[in-house]
Amino acid sequence: MHSKPLAPVLAGTGMAGGAIARSLDLVSRIDAGLRLLPVRTLARGESPARALRPEAVNVLFLANPSALHAGSLLDGVRAGFDAIAVEKPVCTRPEEIAPLRAITVPVTVFHGYRAMWATRAIRKMIGDGDLGEVFAFEARYWQSSGARAALRGASAKDSWKNDPGLNGPRDALTDLGSHVADLCLHLMGDKPLRGRCWLSYRNAAAPHRDTHVHLHLTFAGGRMATASISKTVHGATNDLEYTVVGTRAAATWSFLRPDEVRVGSGSRMQCIRREEPEPSSAS
Repeated sequence: MHSKPLAPVLAGTGMAGGAIARSLDLVSRIDAGLRLLPVRTLARGESPARALRPEAVNVLFLANPSALHAGSLLDGVRAGFDAIAVEKPVCTRPEEIAPLRAITVPVTVFHGYRAMWATRAIRKMIGDGDLGEVFAFEARYWQSSGARAALRGASAKDSWKNDPGLNGPRDALTDLGSHVADLCLHLMGDKPLRGRCWLSYRNAAAPHRDTHVHLHLTFAGGRMATASISKTVHGATNDLEYTVVGTRAAATWSFLRPDEVRVGSGSRMQCIRREEPEPSSAS
């Protein structure tokens, strides 16, 4: 039994905030050793310091609009929270990076794709040398929300994402691209030397909202990552797929088939399937 209870404080009442609240409720039901106090939800603009409970381990959960994440993180640190968990992206502007790097309080980011069975299986293949020398990562992450909004003639006032003060100066690049970039760095096992991107604003609901992106990252040793990221591909669902290319084999995973990994070697292809259910966070 933990010596102190856990006191969760939540900023954000949208879909992500609801998912966090439900997850905390589920954890409290299945972990008999966790003493979890009721979730305290912050009102927009409310200081997180007011929600601190001195008798508990205080954890701040951030699911408010993307452009508020960096400031809310720093507010949580100044308030004295013991740990912080934040929805991606952690920040939306380059000038926000340096202050965030100085944070010493434990921070976790909700990059769920790296915790899924298939990503962990592919990472193990890489570590075991099954793929040989990994030299390329290629991905697409396509959705159709921009295309659908354009066809129905959505107003620029329809969404908070149309406000750069809440969503930041980009859209598809930071919203979907943050998932792709995290998977890439997680599986390539390195930081890129440089990056470049091409952005299109076709079917954009607001001038700052890029809808279709080509991202290129260059790594040491002549290794490369490329990704097509879009919110305006007609007919797309939540179409995320990536391939890790090595000298001996290539491994591919798709969101639409989450319990499968396709492994190719030469001209042969085999499908590896998850045989037994297991927690996504298993080691």
